[in-house]
Amino acid sequence: MPDEENKEINEAKNNETTAEQAAEKETEQASEKQSEQAAEKETEQTSEKQAEQAAEKAKEEPKQPTPEEIIADLNDKLLRLHADFDNYRKRMAREANETRERSKIAVITEFLPVFDFYNMAMKHAATSDDVNAIKQGMQMILNEFKRALDSFSIKEIPTEGKPFDPRFHEAAKTEANENVPEGTIIAQWKPGYMMGERLIRPAMVVVSSGPAKPVQVEEEKSEEKPDGEKPADAPQEQ
Repeated sequence: MPDEENKEINEAKNNETTAEQAAEKETEQASEKQSEQAAEKETEQTSEKQAEQAAEKAKEEPKQPTPEEIIADLNDKLLRLHADFDNYRKRMAREANETRERSKIAVITEFLPVFDFYNMAMKHAATSDDVNAIKQGMQMILNEFKRALDSFSIKEIPTEGKPFDPRFHEAAKTEANENVPEGTIIAQWKPGYMMGERLIRPAMVVVSSGPAKPVQVEEEKSEEKPDGEKPADAPQEQ
């Protein structure tokens, strides 16, 4: 009987060993399976991360346009630029026209009082023989003209007694003058005007040419010979 008991004990030990080995094998298989699943999950996560990075990189890096897209974009920009310039040109023309109109109004406003005084003087001259009153009216008109010119900083160019300056004077003619040096203005035919540093109209003047130069008249003097005397170069009679 002891042999049978030993046999049973050995079989039981063998069974336990086999069970342990099977359990260990199952544990190893489970561990391997978990490792594989973890590796697969990690691979999937890495792939997803790489895909996200690629998508972000694609967003950051703009797509290179095709030649057709470049041409279309340039044409669009050219049309926009042309439209903007056309609008700018029209706006500048409109503003320039408005500036001219405002300038005209400013000038007319300053000279309207002159016109009013002139009308008053004409009405008074039609009903009055008072020469002094008419002169006074004309002087008022002249004063208003000067006031209007002063409001625009317009000054008359000095002439008489001044050296002739072609920048501001226009010589109508020259005259000899014993008392006025050459190149000096003797008289003024038409006044000239400046607005600030800008010439509006040159003054038309008469300029001295200095003292009159004596006119040399060459008189031919013929030598008179006594009667009967022939010139030395005359042929001798034989």
